[in-house]
Amino acid sequence: MNAHKGKTAVAVSADDIKQTLPGYNPRASHLVHRESTRIADRQFFFLLKDTDYNDVVLMSGGSASGKTEYIETFLLDEEHIIFDGTLPTVLGASIKIKQAQKYKKNVSIHAVIPDDLRRAYLAFLGRERQYEDIHFFRTHSDSRRTLLNIASAYPDMKITLIESSYRRNMLRFEEFIFPVREDMIEFLESIQYTESEIQHFVV
Repeated sequence: MNAHKGKTAVAVSADDIKQTLPGYNPRASHLVHRESTRIADRQFFFLLKDTDYNDVVLMSGGSASGKTEYIETFLLDEEHIIFDGTLPTVLGASIKIKQAQKYKKNVSIHAVIPDDLRRAYLAFLGRERQYEDIHFFRTHSDSRRTLLNIASAYPDMKITLIESSYRRNMLRFEEFIFPVREDMIEFLESIQYTESEIQHFVV
C-alpha cells in the first residue's frame, strides 16, 4: 500500500502514488494524475475502515502552496489519517467527510494559502514533478472555492487556515486567527479568484 507513515500519522498522497506507477515520468505527471487520484481515494477509504485512528485531516490548497512541507512539520507526530490533496471539488470533499463520519471519525480541514501566488507559481515551475500551467491556476481557484463552500455548508467543521511564506530562505507557516466563523467566511470570500485572474497575477 502506498500510504506512508511518518511517526504516528498515516498520510495518503496521490503525488507519492504517481512515482510507483508503471511508466511514470515526472516531466509529464498529468498523464497519471487521474489514476493516482483514484488509487489515493481507495486507500483513504480503506484506512477509514481499517485503522482505529479517530482523527482525519483533509488538506486543502493549490499546487506548490507548501502543503506537504506543512504536514511534515506539524502533523506527522499526531495520530491522524491525512489526505494530502488540493480538495478541488465540493462533491469530493463531501464524500470524504461523510465517509469519515460514517466511521465515527473527527474530521478537520487544514488549508495552506501562499502569501504570494507568484512565489508559489515559481516554485511550481521549479519542481521536478511537472504539470501543465493550467494545473496551477485551476487548483488554486478550485481549492479556494471548495473551502468557502465547506466553511459555509459545515458550520461545525474545524478549519485551520495557514499562510505559507518564504523568509530568510525558509518556508514558514502562520495560522490565521478568526474570532468568529463569519470572519473566516468573509476572508475566504475575499481571496476567491478565477483561473484567468490567477494566470494574470502570476504570468
